[in-house]
Amino acid sequence: MRALLRFKDINSLVKYLSEELNKLLIAKKVIEEELSKDSLVDIIEIDKDGSLTIKRERITEIRGLAEKIDIRIKAINTLLEEIKNIFNDSNYTGIVLLELENGIPSRVLLSQPLTLGEGS
Repeated sequence: MRALLRFKDINSLVKYLSEELNKLLIAKKVIEEELSKDSLVDIIEIDKDGSLTIKRERITEIRGLAEKIDIRIKAINTLLEEIKNIFNDSNYTGIVLLELENGIPSRVLLSQPLTLGEGS
């Protein structure tokens, strides 16, 4: 599934990506701590018809979750590095779209021309 998020400028996009990155880093740390304890976790799944399924499993059964978080962390870091390399901390305004594919940032689409905005 693809989704587009719209931002008013580059700084807004960077702020959003940085906040998402911080959330993911916290989640990864918590999961890694719980994996070392072999804790039990409740898994709540929402089916396509809206019904909930709740089950309890050892956290080691959902080890793949940490791998999915790592993929998102790497994608966000790559985008942030590329934005910094291209825009050198300058803030440009225009239409700034973040494309997400299955919840993972995949690319940024920019209107042309972008204009140098406030906060540059």
